[in-house]
Amino acid sequence: MKEKVLGRTGLKVKTLGFGGIPIQRLSEEDAIEVVRHCYKLGLNYYDTARGYTTSEVRIGKALEDVREKVYLATKSNKRTAEGIKEELETSLKNLRTDYIDVYQLHNVSNQTQWDQVRAPGGALEAVNEAKEQGKIRHLSVTSHSPDMAIELVQSGIFETMMIPYNYLTVQPEEKLLPLCNKLNVGTVIMKPFGGGAFSNANTALKYVLSNPHSDIIIPGMLSIAEIEENYKVWMGDHSLREEEHKLIQQDKELLGDQFCRSCNYCQPCPQEIPISTILRTETQVLRRMGWSDNRVRMVKNAKEKLDTCIHCGECETRCPYNLPIQELLPKAMESLWDRMENRTIP
Repeated sequence: MKEKVLGRTGLKVKTLGFGGIPIQRLSEEDAIEVVRHCYKLGLNYYDTARGYTTSEVRIGKALEDVREKVYLATKSNKRTAEGIKEELETSLKNLRTDYIDVYQLHNVSNQTQWDQVRAPGGALEAVNEAKEQGKIRHLSVTSHSPDMAIELVQSGIFETMMIPYNYLTVQPEEKLLPLCNKLNVGTVIMKPFGGGAFSNANTALKYVLSNPHSDIIIPGMLSIAEIEENYKVWMGDHSLREEEHKLIQQDKELLGDQFCRSCNYCQPCPQEIPISTILRTETQVLRRMGWSDNRVRMVKNAKEKLDTCIHCGECETRCPYNLPIQELLPKAMESLWDRMENRTIP
């Protein structure tokens, strides 16, 4: 099995882990089966978050009887000590454990958020106290900003760093990942598939696995078939073939850097506009699945919602990728509507 020590945590982790976002969409029985299948294959790092609705509960049920054989990571985006204390207790209960192996301050992506967690009564106070109490084993952070992440790593506070990294989000490989390696901060890679936007998941996974500075990759996995496919790629040769380089170039030309990763941090929209649906349907969904009566109804409903936009800009303040959402939405809808009327596929 491919294994690394995760920075200065000392945890020996398989370099393929489990991302807990997608199992929210499954029945509880199926979600537990998916998590358990990962365990049977030997994967030992399971990532979730307080904000992932049912994910913690399902991972807790799936792994309760093998707790000492796995590493559990969860996170909170609360900025105050009070908020962290409340969410940590909920996470411990949900995960059916009395300690979290890796506890992450979630999405610290700008200076304001960093100042908030360090302020008196901020999140750092609570996590340090919880670590002294044994409720947290290792303190970590996640960020969507490679520049902000560099400052977080240089603080010396955090033992791991979670960052988006893939073949269209390459900035981390220039400075951040090598710096983490130098300072012995474990690197946990999220969004290896660009939120499902890429042409070929296997190529995307190989790209990230081939970087020696990425310690563990945590793709979200929704089915046993996906687990088996990722496992096969992980256990194989990670060098990219000529045709795979061509696929990467095609995605770069098609998606550029202003594509929706479907993280949905832009939500909730006060007008209930399905932002990621509008931004992703034409370039991503239609290419794979084509048109259906349900998809037509979905697009018509999305347009009705978009027409009610009050241009409050809340979505843009939340987007970790700084997308100009208000500018992109009408353009995406206009093109999508034209395709719907003519039933064309990109």
